[in-house]
Amino acid sequence: MGQFNETVRTVNSAVRTLLIGALIAGAGFAGWQGYSFYYRPQQEIGQQERKLQALRLELERMGDDLADRDHRLVELQDELQVTQEQLQRVETSLRLLKLNHRIARIEVVEQATDPETEQLFTTVEFYEVNDEGAPLSSKRRTYKIEGDRIYVECLVAKFEDQYVERSDLDRATAICLFQRIFGEFQQPQEGFELDEVGSRPTSYARGGKVSEFEQQIWNDFWNIANDPHKAAEIGIRAAHADAPSTQVRKGATYQLEIRATGEFTLRRLQDDQPLSADGAPAVSGSGISATAEAQSP
Repeated sequence: MGQFNETVRTVNSAVRTLLIGALIAGAGFAGWQGYSFYYRPQQEIGQQERKLQALRLELERMGDDLADRDHRLVELQDELQVTQEQLQRVETSLRLLKLNHRIARIEVVEQATDPETEQLFTTVEFYEVNDEGAPLSSKRRTYKIEGDRIYVECLVAKFEDQYVERSDLDRATAICLFQRIFGEFQQPQEGFELDEVGSRPTSYARGGKVSEFEQQIWNDFWNIANDPHKAAEIGIRAAHADAPSTQVRKGATYQLEIRATGEFTLRRLQDDQPLSADGAPAVSGSGISATAEAQSP
């Protein structure tokens, strides 16, 4: 009996141990489940919040980058606008520098050889024109030139490019004054006088009134030409005589032009160029170049 009771106590003790172990295991499991239920979501929420915060910071950085890029784009657009304006000014300046003004025409009405001297003579009609090519006067001057190569001597005042480029009121283009017309077998002093120094420069005025500024230049031309300081004060870079020339043909019409910078062109107009209502050749931008600029012989 005593042994049986001992066995029962042993069994009871083992059962209690098992029950206690089971209770402890159950409590641990319940604790783990409670931890998982209450604290793991908090951890996950924290992780998500940290990710969201990182995304916010990345978005802010990207927003700052976009703002910087927008600002730079505005700056580039402003720079492009300035560049385009500068380019337009340069193109306008180049166009003004290359602008040609029609100032006179020469029509060859006759060419014949003197039977006694065998000297060739050329009869020409000289008339000044405006920028549209229309004669400034209905009266044409007729000259009998020795030879078939003619010279047209002019005085020219050339202004600094800066005045031409910005289309200065008084100095937007070179100005000229006709002096003489003569042939290859004549000395300049033997030529026919066209305009006198100090007179009204018809061709430049183009039918308008010559300004006091221009008249001052013609009245004091050779003093200005020989005084660099005086020329610089007026804005003149060069003042001198020039005599463009070309060999002419009977029946042809030649046009004398001056560029805004002061270079002369003497060229033959096309033979088939239509005539205007007054009988003068109509204006044409094209023609056969026959220019041979030369100094007076």
